[in-house]
Order: sequence, then C-alpha cells, then structure tokens
Amino acid sequence: MEDDFYNILADYYDCLQEGLDPEAWALYIDALAKKHCTSSGEGENGFILVDLGCGSGAITSVLAENYGYETIGVDRSECMLDMARERSGDVLWLNQDITDYELFGAADVFISTLDTVNHILEPDDIGKIFKSFANYMAPGGVFIFDAGTRKHFEETLGNNTFFQDYDDFTLLWDNSYDEEEGISTSSMTLFYSEDGGETYARVDGEIIEKYYPDVLFSHLGNKYGMKLEAVYGELSFDAPTADDERQFFVFRKI
Repeated sequence: MEDDFYNILADYYDCLQEGLDPEAWALYIDALAKKHCTSSGEGENGFILVDLGCGSGAITSVLAENYGYETIGVDRSECMLDMARERSGDVLWLNQDITDYELFGAADVFISTLDTVNHILEPDDIGKIFKSFANYMAPGGVFIFDAGTRKHFEETLGNNTFFQDYDDFTLLWDNSYDEEEGISTSSMTLFYSEDGGETYARVDGEIIEKYYPDVLFSHLGNKYGMKLEAVYGELSFDAPTADDERQFFVFRKI
C-alpha cells in the first residue's frame, strides 16, 4: 500500500517541490564535484555521475544537459522514472533499489539529494550504499549527499500539521517525531481529481524518515574506505549553522 501511495503522489511530486531550484542544486553539486573529486574520469569525455534516488529527475537532467556528465539515474519508483524519462533522453534511467543496485562499470560521482538518505530507516542499508562503492566508484571518486538536520526534524516537522492546497489536489498531513528513536512520521491524506472535474478521490499513506547524526555517516564511510572530505551548510561552502534545515556531506574514495 505504501508503494501505491507513492505512485499516486508521484503525479504531484514536482508541484509539491515547487520551491526547488534544480539549476541552483546542479550548479552547487557540480562545484562540489570539481572541488573534491580526484578520479581520472570514467566516461568518454569526463566524469560519470550516478544519482541515487533520482525521483523525477529534475536535478539529474540539468547535470546531464548543462554540465556534461554522463549520467545515470536510479530510483525504485517506476512512476517517478516515467516522469524523468520525459525530461531527458540523455540519462540512463534504472529502476532499482539504491541499497541494492547494479551498474555496468565504475563511476566518478555519486549523489543522493533531497533527504533521500533520511528515507532509509536502517543504518545497515545506508552501509550497503557505502559498501557498493568498492565495486562501482573509481578511486578518488566522491559521494555527495544531503541529510536533514536535527532542527529540521525536531522543530520544522516536529509534531506539527501541514497542508498544501492546489486547483486539482490537496495534501494534508499530521507529523509526529519520536526524539528518542529519531523517527519522523508524516501521516498524509491526498485528495485529487482523477478526471479534472469536481469529484475527488482520496488516498492515505505514511512517509517515514529517520534523523541521523553526523557521526553515523563518518563511521560508515570509514568502515568502507571512504574519507569524509567536508560537511557544508545548505547549498553553502561554509560550515553548517544551527539554522540549516539540511547539510551536505562529501566523501571521497581513498
């Protein structure tokens, strides 16, 4: 049922992410890659980039089209990938679980954006991603990802109620946060028009995320031969601040 909810929500994903600027994110990721990646380039003309949990491909497509990466997008939602394919035919889109994926060869840059790692609820599964780089990341390659901060989960989401209302759908959700377990549960109700008329269908579902402290990522990186190069504030080259909703991590393969 969770996948059914995600598949329906996928149709409205880009609208719900209307505050996202894919150009700004792609520019920032490209700058981080150029700053920290020391691999020689696995592609015919430079770096190969893999987006783990690419969703509808908004950021992935910009990186492929504007920055010259040979790009692969990986996501377990076929509905999301259908939207991604409409954006760009220059990206290889793979319908796989990011904790258990297969590639045809090595890549230089791996990214995971928009709190994707927070949707992975078991630390061992995040460990599987780090472990995969032994096979799929070129020496000197980097893993760039963002994760929600404690402030984001405890205060911004917390135990609050939200709604987003548009012409053809409305999304309501009650959030609850278990501080001891670091688990944030969003109990959501989506009302949507199936035919553009005045009759609305309803679907309910939950989205669960987990807060991870920096030390967990550092531990997993060290365990699997990855060096923590830097931690940055949101779309920044400065250290994170108490006001940041997310922070960016850069690991490099030793």
